[in-house]
Amino acid sequence: MFQIKNYLSKIYDIKSVLLIGRTKEFQELASWLLNKKGIEKIYYYPQGVGVICSDLPEICTLENMPHDHKQVDAVIFDRGCREAAMGVREISPRFFIGRLNKEEEYFDLWEQYRRVSDFIYIERKKTIPEKENFESNIQTAYEDNIGSKNRGKRGYKSDEDSCEILEWQRGKEDVELSVILPVYNMEAYLPKCIESLLKWKAPYVEYLFVNDGSKDGSADIIKRYGKKDKRIRFIEKENGGCASARNRGIEKAKGRYLGFIDPDDFIEESMFYKLFRRAMLGNYDLAYCGYKEYDDRSGKARKILNDCLGEPYRSGTYRQDKVQKLAVNTRVAIWRCIYKKDVINHRQIKFHEDLKRFDDLPFRVEYIFAAKSAVCVPEYLYYYRLGRKGQDVACSDKGFFVHFAIFQHLDKYVKKCKDNRMTDLLQVVKIQTHGFALSKIKGNLKRKYRYRAKRDLNKNMGYFRTLCLIMMYTGKGNLGWYTCLEMWPFKRD
Repeated sequence: MFQIKNYLSKIYDIKSVLLIGRTKEFQELASWLLNKKGIEKIYYYPQGVGVICSDLPEICTLENMPHDHKQVDAVIFDRGCREAAMGVREISPRFFIGRLNKEEEYFDLWEQYRRVSDFIYIERKKTIPEKENFESNIQTAYEDNIGSKNRGKRGYKSDEDSCEILEWQRGKEDVELSVILPVYNMEAYLPKCIESLLKWKAPYVEYLFVNDGSKDGSADIIKRYGKKDKRIRFIEKENGGCASARNRGIEKAKGRYLGFIDPDDFIEESMFYKLFRRAMLGNYDLAYCGYKEYDDRSGKARKILNDCLGEPYRSGTYRQDKVQKLAVNTRVAIWRCIYKKDVINHRQIKFHEDLKRFDDLPFRVEYIFAAKSAVCVPEYLYYYRLGRKGQDVACSDKGFFVHFAIFQHLDKYVKKCKDNRMTDLLQVVKIQTHGFALSKIKGNLKRKYRYRAKRDLNKNMGYFRTLCLIMMYTGKGNLGWYTCLEMWPFKRD
């Protein structure tokens, strides 16, 4: 109740309220509203309440409400009253406020009242991690939910009392989620991709297909689907590369959250529903799921494991150090996430158009370093196609040298942040990236790459500090090649 009162104390234009509640604590809210808010009239829903503060003459039954139900400024409901709150469909309150038990669904309440309300505030008890994960994560959960930094802001008292909050305000646009697809000569794959997207019928989603100068029939396919589904937006531009297409999509997007899809891939139809639904409860900056690698030749898919789908991310974390660790503990895979557009705009994060490949790596690192909260959906919902000609994962040895341009961008970004932790984590990202490249490159190019990798790794810190970071974050697997890199007297060719 503390959080609801705190939210209501910031509102000064409520004159009438409909209360739906059973508990004594919730009934006392009526007295508090009259004393603190100067509200003229309070109504209650009999089926949801019983007897409520009968000594207050301003309270009357639902049957005595004015015929113009829009005069009711706020609906406030208690735990266990979800169905009653759903049932009052004839009321169009500006404010829809309430709390739920952890087993009560919140998203359909938001979907219903977003059509008529300007402000929605729903708090729900947070689900405790499963027993097998609980002991190892109890300290993390405690710090996330009731640490000194968050206690005053969120009002948490203990793990059992902690809650997550859906807080929404109507914006200028009716779009909540924008999904951006950079398209270049993808006619063979577009139908499967588009059909997997359109199966979720939410009216508050838009799909931005940025045609980057395709020379095949991609544009015609997109336009054909667009005639059937108005959520599809077709954006035409001259060929400039994947990064420029994604940037154009970000510029044109109307949603609060952004997602990205490679048009040769496809998704489970529920992916964006589940990501958006989970991000809303807790107002998370980042929400992500697992993915599968789909073999284009055999048609088989395999789950990519060990990708941070457990605690504390499953329950959600507001600890920025935990969020930043995702930069080194998860694969790049920007397309299985949704991102807050406000964070992207505020930190001026973009795809670097001078990079001809792997432009998703700097975007991912920059965003994760900027995000303050993250949550995962522990399901494998994205299908990443392998075996297609021309994709980055199949690049030639020489193509790996783009890593050095990437890290020039990231060094500048981290330097502006003036955060030693980010510098350490970026060093780990470099170790992982250069180690992968050196495992693939062969011949004389490998010697050249070693020289440049050594210079890049020594730019921000010394050998022993890097060794410590390797042991802390990556394990012994990178010790061998990195030690050899430092010991061998490479000469520049």
